[in-house]
Amino acid sequence: MPAAPERLAALRRQLAERFPTVPRTMVSFGAPGAGRTLATGIPSLDQPCGGLPLGAVTEIVCPAPSCGSHLLLGQLLAATRAVRSRLALIDSTDSFDPSSFAGELLAHLVWVRCASTAMALGSADLLTRDANLGLVFLDLRQAPVADLLRTSSTQWYRLQRAVEPAELTLVVATPRTCVPSAQFRLMLSTVHRADALTRDRIALSAEIALSLQRQRLQAAAS
Repeated sequence: MPAAPERLAALRRQLAERFPTVPRTMVSFGAPGAGRTLATGIPSLDQPCGGLPLGAVTEIVCPAPSCGSHLLLGQLLAATRAVRSRLALIDSTDSFDPSSFAGELLAHLVWVRCASTAMALGSADLLTRDANLGLVFLDLRQAPVADLLRTSSTQWYRLQRAVEPAELTLVVATPRTCVPSAQFRLMLSTVHRADALTRDRIALSAEIALSLQRQRLQAAAS
């Protein structure tokens, strides 16, 4: 397997070939007057906050495997597709299963398969500067806790500085609170039972429970 710097360089070349660099443009997402937010279709997030803030780092803490993070990702895929934007999934443990989503939800997905937390963070540093993307989802849900604790605050604040001038949302999914630069922090607070596997996904998505833990910016009301 190539070394991490070589793989990141290869990713940079592929992005340049597939998506030629374009200037950042300020596009209005969400309902008129909603401000710089991306509506997600999740009532517990959209109703009080208008959606996910653009130009900000949002940490979503996923303390249990069955707390709804997979449903959340599906909603974000649908939300970005609805506004004709691209979503980049940075998969830190190469565990994403595309067969669990409908094909039409994957047409706009850029899937970056990583072999380590360090590689995932390096990919995030690259992708948050790409004007072709509307949302970057950095999936650290299964990353080793030791890796997360070793990540310096400088690296997190570098990502914050990358997204602040952009019309881009960075979502970092973590198993525990660990992103000091997060301007918006939410926690998935409901654990689904086994019988949820037999229920309609749309109905389940409407029940995703997100509780606000931190808000360092003015989120627009819906």
